[in-house]
Amino acid sequence: MGKEKKYLGHIESLRALAALMVLVFHFLSFEGVHGFLITNETIRTCSKFGAQGVELFYIISGFVIYYSLTNASFGIQNYPKYLLKRFARIFPPFLGTILLICLVALLWKGNYPYTAKQVLENATLSVDVFNDSEWMNPIFVTLKVEFLFYLIIGFLIIVLRRHVLIYSSVLVAALGSVFFFHSTDLVHNIPFFVAGICCSEIYKSRNQPVNYVLLGCSLLVLYVVFPAEDLVVCIIGIVLILWLKIRSRALEWTGAFSYSLYLTHGLSGGLFLYLTKNEKYLDLNSWLALVLAIGVALTFAYGYYRIIEKHAIRWSKHIKY
Repeated sequence: MGKEKKYLGHIESLRALAALMVLVFHFLSFEGVHGFLITNETIRTCSKFGAQGVELFYIISGFVIYYSLTNASFGIQNYPKYLLKRFARIFPPFLGTILLICLVALLWKGNYPYTAKQVLENATLSVDVFNDSEWMNPIFVTLKVEFLFYLIIGFLIIVLRRHVLIYSSVLVAALGSVFFFHSTDLVHNIPFFVAGICCSEIYKSRNQPVNYVLLGCSLLVLYVVFPAEDLVVCIIGIVLILWLKIRSRALEWTGAFSYSLYLTHGLSGGLFLYLTKNEKYLDLNSWLALVLAIGVALTFAYGYYRIIEKHAIRWSKHIKY
């Protein structure tokens, strides 16, 4: 596979930050039988910025996938193996989460709420194609966006590496499409992926002015079309990737299983909050319940990583191109 992949500790820390942002947002937004877990409106309003952890993941994906592909001797003949590699990395933990959701629904409620068709559409990330079903977990739609990006960038990388004019023209056209197809999930998130790609080029010491111009264009599109918080998180992501490279043992450790944490925190921590903020079972102090829920989510995710995700990573690494 050409050059050996370099470990990027600050990117692993950034993954952890993104996952924890989403986790805290979801837990602080939890609404039990007595209302919201945290009643302070200011805290809940501020916590909504945590939802931007998803966009931070998109920036990271643009950076990492482009960095990996341009570091390899990648050609169109490698495309099937590239997709298989991404599938092996992403789908086993994802499908395991669907199985867990089904088991919890079956054992907990007794009245199983999902049809075989809904489960199949979720498992193939095709819910929005048929538009007659619902996502079993709202975060699954973000995996659909990620995988669509993988499909497209695997083709585009062949063209993007040929000449700086082609590279800049394709990315400008991609950014321009946001103004016309803003409601399409993948197109809606193009500025974040483009920002990640440009950061990858700059990080590899390709400091051509075009990369800074394209970064500026990404931020301009976000400023014109998107809410302010999307622009802010993109700026933060760029700074943390290129200049303020935060590395922490705790964050790097969490980053290693951040995908498992992203997938399972709602199932583990969410179920914990339901049980501990419900007078039928146990009504803990809200802040204590929140801290314990975070601990439960981290513990469960680490176990899930060890049992499932770590094997998926190993299978993925065995696929060479």
